[in-house]
Amino acid sequence: MKLLPIAKNNNGLVSNSLFIFLIRFFPSLATVLVFIFFSRELSQADYGTYQNFWVQLFLLGSIATIGIPAFVLTYSPVFVREMLGKLTTGSYFKILFWVLVVASVFAWLRHEDAGLEWYVSAGFFIVYALNAIAEAMLIVFKRFTYLMGVNLFYTFLFIWLHWGVLQDSYSMSDLFMYLLLLGVIRLVVSFGTVKSHLRTVTGIPEEEYTLADIRSLWKHIGIYDVFNRFITWIDKFVVSLIFTSSISAVYFNATYDIPFLPLLLGAVGGAALMQMSTHAKADSDTGAINVANNMARLLSSVVFPLFFFLFIFRAELFEVLLKAKYAESVPIFAVTVFIVPLRAYNFTSILQNRHKGRVINTGALLDAVIAFGLMYPLYQMYDLLGIALSFVISSYVQGAYYLYHTAKLLKVGILDIVPFVNWRNKIAIFGVLFVVLHYLSSIQLSSSIVLLLGCIALVISVMVTLLIELKASRKNHGATVSQSVD
Repeated sequence: MKLLPIAKNNNGLVSNSLFIFLIRFFPSLATVLVFIFFSRELSQADYGTYQNFWVQLFLLGSIATIGIPAFVLTYSPVFVREMLGKLTTGSYFKILFWVLVVASVFAWLRHEDAGLEWYVSAGFFIVYALNAIAEAMLIVFKRFTYLMGVNLFYTFLFIWLHWGVLQDSYSMSDLFMYLLLLGVIRLVVSFGTVKSHLRTVTGIPEEEYTLADIRSLWKHIGIYDVFNRFITWIDKFVVSLIFTSSISAVYFNATYDIPFLPLLLGAVGGAALMQMSTHAKADSDTGAINVANNMARLLSSVVFPLFFFLFIFRAELFEVLLKAKYAESVPIFAVTVFIVPLRAYNFTSILQNRHKGRVINTGALLDAVIAFGLMYPLYQMYDLLGIALSFVISSYVQGAYYLYHTAKLLKVGILDIVPFVNWRNKIAIFGVLFVVLHYLSSIQLSSSIVLLLGCIALVISVMVTLLIELKASRKNHGATVSQSVD
């Protein structure tokens, strides 16, 4: 297939990605700051207990929401309104009942682990799940300014409440009670905004999917979302149940999701799905390939320099930010960080857009089977490092599986859907840059200065590369959406 110029509204990919990223940036920033200060100030046991709460919340939360937040991003606002109107009261009741069931499991686990009151844990879980759905709906309606304002306010209060624990103003149990109240306020406001905008959406959906297609995709996306979150958190979840809180703290810090990277991938992937949905009638393979390639070039501009920085400066990172008590985390982190290069591509966006849920879930199942098959033997060989390695290996196999089936679906070669030359050049340049910088700076300078220089190099690398990619995109595909050709 000869690839044509990029599809209409390609610049929408950049703008929507940026908005979605910023929406989720502030809560993630709060989490990172708490992660650093709690790691430094709390004992490993107390910190491990605190993080176990979030590990179990995120894993079980994905099970409770059954893929609804990811599912709604597949469609346009008009189509989402139509779907919601067709759901019966019984359907809504079943969803809510399922959330309550999973919330009960979460409340039991937290009571057993930390003695947290069941109604606090259950309430926190329910509010968390409903807020995730409400936020996805508001993203579909492109209420970006509202979401950024709400999340910025939430971030400030989140940090302030955690600061109170460090000041011994109240206990950890009180902290979660206050966070629950904050979540309830956020949910009430968001629910009202969703309801208001549902009334203003007008028009006839362009999508021509049958009810069977929609149900099938929901089931598949729900299963995939659960699998994806499951694979992301299950190792930490298992460690939280089997090992002591102190060991859990060491493993959690070593396998902590790279700050803001999942947000970037989710933002770009969500924006790509929203853009692909505008071509539902044309069903353009060329448009989908162009969106995927543009997405990969943008993501790699951040992901590749970040990977080399994290891997090469890993010792300084832990020494400066988390103190020497988490030195045991460094070797595990060195293995885990090899998942980062995979974030340069959203492997399921085209498959999801084309309703290939079966392929998506087969890949997710393959990921889980390989990870669990390798987990115990690798743990026997390498201890906790082996657990992390099992998930790295399974992730690469899953990525290859998705690329193969995407290329097969579009009847092109794998190199047509991946900007290989662009990636190769970036890997070579950033690899040499960070290796040389670390070698030269570490000879004479302290760990803090070495890390600072690495951070500066990372920021400059990302900014320069993104500017180059955006300039190339404008040159090749036009500066504005309005200038695109129908």
